[in-house]
Amino acid sequence: MNARRGPVVVGVDGSTNAQRALDLAAGLARKFDVDLVVLHAVGLMSVIDGEHVPSEGRRDQLERLLNDQWCAPLREYDDLAWESHLVDGSPADVLLKAGSELVATFVVVGSRGTGQEQLLGSTSHHVVHHCDRPVVVVPFAG
Repeated sequence: MNARRGPVVVGVDGSTNAQRALDLAAGLARKFDVDLVVLHAVGLMSVIDGEHVPSEGRRDQLERLLNDQWCAPLREYDDLAWESHLVDGSPADVLLKAGSELVATFVVVGSRGTGQEQLLGSTSHHVVHHCDRPVVVVPFAG
């Protein structure tokens, strides 16, 4: 029995490193001929235009950013099926849940996103240590 593999799941937040993670995730999805699922976790605060702002009341703006800007490079690939979603929760929890529920082939995360507190960011650290799927961490290129 040759079961279809799950998608590549990637989290984006508008940071440069998240865009690098998206590029790598798209390459993996194309190489393994699986779909790509792009997620943005919506918490209490969001980073919009480089500023931390309350997320409440900005869901439409975040949706436009996700689809019109952050996922724009994906439109270059005719051979890639992808979808994007805003999901309520912390980035690590959103990636862990989606990876498990979708039986992801890979979960891809940038080593640091908009919160740049350490060499391996808190999200990537948590995902690496708790994910039940293979995890690819894209190094920070600062």
